[in-house]
Amino acid sequence: MPSYPLQFFSMPEGPVSDWEYFWYQIPYGAPGILTFLVGIFLSYFAFQKFRESKENRLFHANLAVTFVSFGFVGLVLSLRAWIQNVEQLVFWNDILYFFVPSLAPAAFYLVYHMTGKRSKLLLYYSYLCWLTCFLIYFGIIIGKGFETDVTVFPFGKYPKGSSFIRPWGIVAPIGYFLLIVPAFIKHYSQVRANYHPSLFHGVNLLFLLICSNAPSILGYKIYPGGFFLFIPMLLVAYGVFRSDFFDVNQLLFQKNGMFYFLFGLLSFVLIFISFGVSFGLSPTSYESSNWYPWGLPPVVSVFAAIFLSIMVAGANPSARLNQLCAFALILTGFYVMQSVPLKLNLSYVVQLRVSQMVFVPFAFAPSIMVRLVFEAVSQKNPKGLQVIDFLCVVAALLAPSPWLFVGYYEYPWSRVHHGGPVEVLVGFNGLLALVFILFTLFKHREIVNGASRWIIGSFVLSATLLLFALLPSHGFPLFPLSDFQFVPAAILGYAVLRHGALSLEGRTIQLSQRLANLGLVTIGIAGILYFPLIRDHYGVGESAFHLMMLVLPLILFNYLVVYIMSRPLAEELDISYFLLDLEKQKADEEREKALIAQDKAEEAMEESEKLLLNILPTKVAQELKLKGSVTPARFENVTVLFTDFKGFTRVAEGMEEHELVQELDACFTQFDEIILRNNLEKLKTIGDSYMCAGGLPVQNHTNAIDACLAALEIQSFMNQLKEIKTALNLPFWELRLGIHTGPVVAGVVGRFKFAYDIWGDTVNTASRMESGGESGKINVSSETYNLVKYFFVTEYRGKIYGKNKGELDMYFVHRLRPRYSQDPDGKAPNQLFRDLYARIHSGSKIRWKNQPE
Repeated sequence: MPSYPLQFFSMPEGPVSDWEYFWYQIPYGAPGILTFLVGIFLSYFAFQKFRESKENRLFHANLAVTFVSFGFVGLVLSLRAWIQNVEQLVFWNDILYFFVPSLAPAAFYLVYHMTGKRSKLLLYYSYLCWLTCFLIYFGIIIGKGFETDVTVFPFGKYPKGSSFIRPWGIVAPIGYFLLIVPAFIKHYSQVRANYHPSLFHGVNLLFLLICSNAPSILGYKIYPGGFFLFIPMLLVAYGVFRSDFFDVNQLLFQKNGMFYFLFGLLSFVLIFISFGVSFGLSPTSYESSNWYPWGLPPVVSVFAAIFLSIMVAGANPSARLNQLCAFALILTGFYVMQSVPLKLNLSYVVQLRVSQMVFVPFAFAPSIMVRLVFEAVSQKNPKGLQVIDFLCVVAALLAPSPWLFVGYYEYPWSRVHHGGPVEVLVGFNGLLALVFILFTLFKHREIVNGASRWIIGSFVLSATLLLFALLPSHGFPLFPLSDFQFVPAAILGYAVLRHGALSLEGRTIQLSQRLANLGLVTIGIAGILYFPLIRDHYGVGESAFHLMMLVLPLILFNYLVVYIMSRPLAEELDISYFLLDLEKQKADEEREKALIAQDKAEEAMEESEKLLLNILPTKVAQELKLKGSVTPARFENVTVLFTDFKGFTRVAEGMEEHELVQELDACFTQFDEIILRNNLEKLKTIGDSYMCAGGLPVQNHTNAIDACLAALEIQSFMNQLKEIKTALNLPFWELRLGIHTGPVVAGVVGRFKFAYDIWGDTVNTASRMESGGESGKINVSSETYNLVKYFFVTEYRGKIYGKNKGELDMYFVHRLRPRYSQDPDGKAPNQLFRDLYARIHSGSKIRWKNQPE
C-alpha cells in the first residue's frame, strides 16, 4: 500500500490579495453571519406576532426592530472581518449602519415593557436615543458616517465613527449602565415572573457586548466584544420562545415559518455557490485531472440532496416530518459540498474554509436525524437527546477553529483533510445518534411501517458512508464513499414523500412544477448559449463541468423561488377550485330538487300519491302503490339518530303558543334539510324529539358516517342559533344528540294515516345514547364509533347502563379529523374524504395502516 505523508497548512506572511484576505478571515466573519440569520429569523416571528396580536402591538414592533438591528450589527461585523480595503469597508459600513442605530431606542422600550412600564425614565430615554439615531441617518445620507481612520484587530478592521455617530456611541452605553441595570435590579422579581431567565441574561449580555463596541466607534483600541454577539442572540432566541412570545409550533409549521427560513438560508447558499464558481474558478483550477471522474459523485450528491429537500418541504410545509427531512437533506448536501473544492486545483485555504463553513451546519445532523426518525415512528424524542444536542452545539462552535482539521493528505483522486478533535467529536456524536436510532428500531419494530424503515435505512446507509470517510482522513488511501450521499438522500426523499401524504391538490403541484420547468428551460438555454464563450478558456470537459456547477445552483434557486412565490397563488387556486366544485355540487343538488319538485307537480293530480311521497320514502311509497301494502323488512346495518332539547319545558313555559310552534318548526325544518343532504330518512318527531335513520329503505355502507356528518351540521346550526339568541338576550334551547348502529325491522303501520317506522333494540339503544349524552355534544355507541373512528376526532366518555344490555360504552364525536377536513373547525369534508367516502359507498373495503388516536 503506497504511503501518503501528512502535510500541514501555514498562514503566509506579508500582504495578500483581497480575495485571499477574505478566505483567511472567514472564521472571524462567520459568527456575524450567524448573528444576522438569527436576528432576521426572530424579526420574522416578531413581525408575524405584531400582525396577529391586538395587544402589545408596540412591544412586538419594537421587538422586531431590535432583532433586525442586532442582525445587521452581525452583518457589519462580518464585513469588518472580510473586507481589507478601507474605503470599501467604510462604504459598506455607511450603508448597513442605517439599520443599526434603531436598536438603542427599541431596546430601551423593551426594557421599559419588561419591567412592567414602571420607569417612565426609560421611555423618555428611548426618545433621546431616537434623536441620536436621526443624527446618524443625517450623517450617513450626506456621506459622513464613518471615517477612514480604522482600528486594526486580528479579527477585522473597525472604522472610527464621525461626529454624527459618536453621540449615539456615548448615549446608549451611558443609558444602559445608569438606567437599564438599575431598572433590572429594582424590578428583578417582575422580570423573572414573566420572562424566561435566558431572555433576561441574553438581553443584558447583548447590551454589554454592544457597549464594548462603543470605544472602537470613538477611536479607542479596546477589544470589541461584539465579535461574540451571536452567543447572547441565541440566548435571546431561546428565551423568546420559552417566554411564550410566540407559538413556536404554529409559526414554524402551521404558518410554514420553518419552510421559509430553511429556504431563505438555502437561497443564500445557492447564490453563493453560483457566484463563487463564476468569480472564484479560473482555468487553472482544472489543471489537475481530479475533477474527472472524482468530482462528479459529490456534485451529483449536493444538487440531488438540495433538489429533494425542495420537493419534500414544498410537498407539505406545515408537516414536521417533511421539514425535518428537508433539513436532513440540506445538511447532507452541505457535507458533500466540501468535497467538491478538494477535487480542484485551488488554494488549500479555500478548501479548508469551505469545509469549516459546511461543518458548522453539518454538526447538527445527528440531532436532526434522531428527531426525524422518532417523528417517523410517532414517538417522543428520547431524554438523552439533550446530550446529542449539546455535543452538536459544541461541534458547531468549534468547527471554524483549527481543531477541525489538522493538515491534509494528497491522494491521487483529491486532497483529504486530516481529521482533528472536532471531526472526531462529530463522528462520535453521529455514532451516538446511530445507537439511539437502532435501539428505537429494535424497541418499536412491530409498529414501524415500511416507509419508516426506509427512512431509518437511509440514515444507517448515510452514517456508514460517513464512517468510511474517516479512513482516508486518517491516512488510509480509500476513496471517500461519503461522496455518494446521493444514494441515501434519494432513499430518504422517496420514503418521506411516500410516508407523509401531500397536503396540496394535484393542480397546485402541477402549477408550481410548470412554472419551475419554464425557468429551468430558460436557464438551460442561457447555459447552452454561454457554453461556447467559456470553451475557448477551458477544455470541453472542463467547460461542461464548470457550466454544471454554475447553472445547477441557479436552476435549483429557480425551483426554490417558484415553490415559495407560487405557493400562495397556488393555494388560492386550490381554494377556488374547491369552491367551484362546491358550487357545482350545490347546483347539482338544486337541480335534483327541481326535478323532484317537477315530478311531484306532475303527480299532483292524484292527492293520495302526493301524500304518500310526502310521508313515506319513495321506495316504500312505490311498493305501497303497486301492492297495496308494505312488506316488513329487516335491515342489519342501520344508524339511528335521536335529538332532544334540554330544558325545553322550562323555556317553553315562557313562550306564547304560536312562538313555540314557530321555533320548533324552524329548528326541525333545518334538521330536515340537513338530513336530506346527508342521505338520511326522517322518521318522526315526538314533541321536542327528532328521530331519523340512515341505511334504509335502501341499504348502504356509509350510513354511520352520514349520521355523524348530519349531527355535526345540526350541532353547528344550534351553536349559531345560540349565539344569536344570546346576543339578543333571548332564551335558547340546547340539544343532545345520540347515535347508534345496528339491526332494525322497518315497515308501514296504520291504515288511514300511514307512518314509516322502525323497531328493535337498536332504537332503544340510540335513545339511551341521546338521554345519556350531554348538551351540545354528539354521543355515539361503540358500534357507531368503530365505523367512523378513522374519519372523526372522538373521545371516550364512559359507560351507561342499558336495560337487558348491561354497561354500554359511549364516545363523543367532536369533529372531522384534520386530514379529512377542509375548514379549521372540522365541519366540511375535503376532497380526500369524498374520495374515500365514494369508495366505501360503492362497497370497497378500506385497509387502514394505523389505528386512530
